Amino acid sequence: MTRPKVFSYRRFSSGRQASGHSLERQIASAQRWCEEHNLKLDQSLVLADLGVSAYKGHNITKGALAGFLEAAQSGKVPSGSILLVESLDRLTRTAIPDAVALLTSIVRAGIRVVSLIDGLEWNNETINDTASFMMSVFLFARAHEESATKSKRVSAAFQKKREQGLPVVSIMHGPGWVRPKSDRSGWELIPEKADSVRKAFAMASSGAGGISIAKSANRESWAFPWRTKSKSTEQWEHTSVSRLLRDRRVLGEWQPMKMVAGKLIPNGEVIRNYFPAAIAEEEWRAVQKALQGRSSPSRLRGIRADIFSGLLFCKCGKRMERKGKSSEGRGRVKYYCANRIAGISLCPSVPEAALIGPLLANIAQAEQYAFSPKEKSTRARNDFSKAEEKIRDLESRVAHIMKAIEEGGSNHLLLSRLMTLDQELQSANNELQIAKEELERLPTENQSFGYDMAKQAELYIDVKGAEKERLNLAVSLASVVSKIEWNDGFFVTTMRSGSTLMTNIPKAILEPKLGRPKIQR
Repeated sequence: MTRPKVFSYRRFSSGRQASGHSLERQIASAQRWCEEHNLKLDQSLVLADLGVSAYKGHNITKGALAGFLEAAQSGKVPSGSILLVESLDRLTRTAIPDAVALLTSIVRAGIRVVSLIDGLEWNNETINDTASFMMSVFLFARAHEESATKSKRVSAAFQKKREQGLPVVSIMHGPGWVRPKSDRSGWELIPEKADSVRKAFAMASSGAGGISIAKSANRESWAFPWRTKSKSTEQWEHTSVSRLLRDRRVLGEWQPMKMVAGKLIPNGEVIRNYFPAAIAEEEWRAVQKALQGRSSPSRLRGIRADIFSGLLFCKCGKRMERKGKSSEGRGRVKYYCANRIAGISLCPSVPEAALIGPLLANIAQAEQYAFSPKEKSTRARNDFSKAEEKIRDLESRVAHIMKAIEEGGSNHLLLSRLMTLDQELQSANNELQIAKEELERLPTENQSFGYDMAKQAELYIDVKGAEKERLNLAVSLASVVSKIEWNDGFFVTTMRSGSTLMTNIPKAILEPKLGRPKIQR
C-alpha cells in the first residue's frame, strides 16, 4: 500500500509572531505527528504564509495555500495526501461561507486535512457527517469572531490615537523614507532615503520632471525611498517620481483612510506633523506650482524640445503640435492643429518663427519679471508663486472639511479647524496681494527686453546641448501664460493674471517668399 504524502501548512500574520515561537511550534508539531504515524513529512512544497492575514483572506487569494489548492486540483498533489495544520483557523479566518467553501474545496480535491491541536480530520467522508461539518462551522465562526473583535479593538485604539494626534506606529503604515522609533513613540527619517526625496524635489523645483529625475537617480545610485520586496525592484521610474512629488507625507502629513465597499476613502481630517517632514513647505509649494503649469517642461529633452507644448491651441480649440524639418533637413519647423494632423480639418499651420519671434518678444516684454535673471525679480516671482500655491492648498483643505461636515455632520473639531483655515486663507490672500504689488513695482528693464529675449532664444532653440536653456524658458512661459490661441494671422495669449495679449504676425513670416522681417523692437 502506497503511503500518503504529508504536507505541513504554516501560517502567522504578524511580525511579532515571526520573532517569537509560532513558526518553530508549528514545524515541531507537524514532525511529531509524522513520527507518531510512521509517515514522512514531504518538504518538496514550501507551504508557509509568513506575515499573511487569514482574516482578510490573503493566503487564499495570493499565498502559499492558494498555490497548494491549485496543485491539488490539477493533480500535482496526489489524491489521498494529508495536509497538516496546527488548527483549523490556520487555514482561514474569513467569514463562515468563505471558510467552509475553502475547506470543502481542499477536501473535494482528495486532500485529508488534519488539525494537530485536537486530532480532528476532515476528508470526503467526514465532510458529509453532520457533527464534523458543524464542528468545522463552529471553529471557523469562533476564529472569525476573534479576528473581527481584534480588528475592531485595534481600529478603535488607532482611531483614539488619531483623535489625540498621537502616532499610529506600525512597520507598513508609514512611507518608505521613515521608520518607527525604537520605543515606538513615533517616527524618524531614514537619512539616506530622506536625502533622495530632497534631491528629487530640488530637481523638480528647478523645472526638471519625472523622466529627468529618474535618470539622474538611477545614474547616481540614489537610495530608493520606497519599500521594496527585493533589490531587483529598486529602479527609479518617472511614474513613481510623479507620485512622490505629489505625496503630502513628505510634509509630515497623514490622511487617515477607511474601507467602504471595498474602496479606501478619507476618514476624517488630514493630520499635520504626523511624520517627520522630509522637505520644507516652501519647496513643496514651489514644486506644486511647477507641476500645475503643464507637463511639457518635465519632458524637455534632446533638440526636439517644444517650449510651447501644452500652451498652444488652434482657434478650433484643439492643441497644436510641433513638427520639425524633414529627415533631409528641408522645410520649416511648423505647428499644426491636431484636427488637421488627423485629416479632419484644414486649420492653418503656423511657423515656429512666429512664436520664437514676435510672440515670445511680446510676452517677455509684458512679463519681464518672469524672464529676468536678476535676484530681485526672481525673489518677487517666487513669493508670488508660493502665495498662489498656498491659497490653492488652503482652499483644497477647506473644501475637504466642508465635504466631511456635509457627509458626517459638523462637530466642534471640524468647525474649529475650518475657522483656523479661513484665517490662514485670509492671510495668504494678503500675502498674494503684497507679492503682486511688489511685482508691479519692479522697474522695466528696457524697451528692447522682449526683443533681446526672443533673439537669444533663436540661438539655442534647435541646438543640441542647450536643453537647460530651453527648459528654463519653458518654465518661465508656463509661470505666466495660461493659453495661447492661433487665429490665422494673430495670437491671443491668456495670461495667468487674467489679462490678454494680442500679437499680430507679419505676413513676411507666414509667407517666407516675402522675406523674413526683423523682430520689431
